[in-house]
Amino acid sequence: MYISSLSIVNFKNFKHSTFKFVKDSVNTIIGENAAGKTNVFQAMRLVLDESLPSNVKQLTSDDFHRGLGQPFGHWIVIAIFFDDLSDTEEEQVLANYVLNTHGKLKSTGKGTYTFLFRPKFYIRQALYDIATGHDTRHQREESFNNLVSGLLIGRETYEAIAFTRTTLDFTNEVTYRDKVGDFEDYIFPDPNQENAAEIGIQKPPYFSIVSEVACTYVKALRNVVSDLKYYKTNPLYKLLTLKSKEINDQNNVVEDIINVNKKISSIPEIDSLSKNISRSLLNTVGSTYSPKICVSSQLPEDFTELVQSLGLIVEDSMYYQGTGRIEDLSLGGANLIYLALKLYEYESIRDSAEHITHFLLIEEPEAHIHNHIQKTLFDTFNFNNTQVFVSTHSTQISSSSKISSMNILSRKETETEVYSPAYGLELRQVKRMERYLDAIRSDVLFAKSTILVEGDAELILIPAMVKSALGVSLDEMGISLVKVDGTVFKHVCNLFHEKRIRNYCAILTDLDAAYITEVNDTFATADYIKSQFAAQESGSMRKSELDEYTVGNDYTEAYYAKNTFETELIENNKNISMFTKVVNNEYTRQYDKNRVNENLSSDYLPLRYDSVLKLAKKVGKGWLATELVDHIDHNCHIPDYVLNALMFALKGRNIDDILWKMMNYNIELMNAESQSLFDVTKSLKENIKIHTSHWDNSFSRFVSL
Repeated sequence: MYISSLSIVNFKNFKHSTFKFVKDSVNTIIGENAAGKTNVFQAMRLVLDESLPSNVKQLTSDDFHRGLGQPFGHWIVIAIFFDDLSDTEEEQVLANYVLNTHGKLKSTGKGTYTFLFRPKFYIRQALYDIATGHDTRHQREESFNNLVSGLLIGRETYEAIAFTRTTLDFTNEVTYRDKVGDFEDYIFPDPNQENAAEIGIQKPPYFSIVSEVACTYVKALRNVVSDLKYYKTNPLYKLLTLKSKEINDQNNVVEDIINVNKKISSIPEIDSLSKNISRSLLNTVGSTYSPKICVSSQLPEDFTELVQSLGLIVEDSMYYQGTGRIEDLSLGGANLIYLALKLYEYESIRDSAEHITHFLLIEEPEAHIHNHIQKTLFDTFNFNNTQVFVSTHSTQISSSSKISSMNILSRKETETEVYSPAYGLELRQVKRMERYLDAIRSDVLFAKSTILVEGDAELILIPAMVKSALGVSLDEMGISLVKVDGTVFKHVCNLFHEKRIRNYCAILTDLDAAYITEVNDTFATADYIKSQFAAQESGSMRKSELDEYTVGNDYTEAYYAKNTFETELIENNKNISMFTKVVNNEYTRQYDKNRVNENLSSDYLPLRYDSVLKLAKKVGKGWLATELVDHIDHNCHIPDYVLNALMFALKGRNIDDILWKMMNYNIELMNAESQSLFDVTKSLKENIKIHTSHWDNSFSRFVSL
């Protein structure tokens, strides 16, 4: 059997979240710092891990979701859903049943195990009495506050209880209000009417899931040198204990140790030292109060203790000659040794006892480990008969993971949301997406928002222009600018959807509209005009397909340059100077410099466009963009369609702090007279109004969208 999904309600970062898992692939949980990766594993371990310390299993008010405010009365729910259950008695304890065509109960092959941390019966009865004993919401609220004001969440008021075969979905807010309580209107259910067909069967006393499954947890690799030095936290200690039970020749070894202890203790110098220390104590405190002391060899004479005392001689590589001491290892070397010991510990447990199934939880294994090792780690290790879960914020590990076995954590203002990027997609679509995302997956998956572009020029210039004109980088805004082939825009934007990744994704592409439609004597020949119309037709088809594909998807939007990115840039006079500086570097003859610069600043826009495209062709679009970066300043003009895409990418977020920083950046560039117009005591909206009424720059246009 395997875990198909996990639901968490009101625990730590998670208000009501569901994780989707698969059987035959490493399940990867990725997310930024403080997104809740550790808390996911802690929730799973509360149900599955026998080695979890007892003090961690006793939950408190600190374990409740902070967004609840006053947590008393609320429930923490951790539900694990299993699939592929066999007919064994142990697995059938978990199984859900349905009536078949003959009216007999039949196992579905699926089952649930639900952990509840909830108020004890007398508290739930008191809440029900509040709901039924008052007519108005105000009265119920007052009575509720009086009840909880003198109560703390602890052993006296809360119970940890487990159910099997639960059919309720507590992540559904309607279900939660109905079965737990409505904390807005203070309406609570009657605990005497709890329906076993819905909430499930209380865990049978003879069944313990932690003894039926093997769960090995490998904690995050942060300070493993100290763990390896202390026997209780050294995985080698447990392995040696297991191995000592398999050794037959124990008596002979123990006899040898006893003889060695006697021989060392009887060395004349050691014996003399022992007697001298005893004599000193007698002379100091007398025989009445003097403790007995003897210097002797203390090699363990218990065989298991003897084996446990064995240690590691370690080096950072096969060919490196060091001290052999753990404390002299590199951080990466220590982490690899610790990880190897924990994985071998898991193998030993897996192979030494009978369990229904095996779960391996590995938390952030990437610390101080070389990129190549990260990427190959889970391809080479044998996870036979085991479902594996790995949490990470490593771009290397995430790039090696399958979209179909991935859960993404996205930290929002009050809670962490969980996204399953392959949810609802056909296998063909998933495979195609994974193939296209191999190179840029980590940029897309770790960002709060994404902007997709198809050219080197946009990839190089847009970040530089945003930073120079607005004063805040795309990275600081949590936006990844990602280059993909224009033909795969729609495949990549499949990721961003209400059912998958609920982050906003803007697409920047070109319409390639014809900027000249008639032949002239300057540059527009008949063939030139023909190519203009062909490009326009292609651009129109591209727009039609993209608009049709993104319609109805609130998380994806396409934005278009009228012609190309370069023509959009050169159209505004503020950007001409950076192009002329490139021309002066690229051309050697003064005549050519003057001619091209004159065309680039022409009032006749088609000539201006033609000139910039010829310059891009001569220099190369990517190289031209690289040279332009050196000449960008705060006065540069960011095209409107780029600003619109940027604003869309920031949708759904409180960006007041970002706007304040942008505005202060622009104010600092002004003279003292202009700066005096602004008032720090006024609101952001008032200061923005001042800015937009006096200046027409990229920031003013951005905040006016």
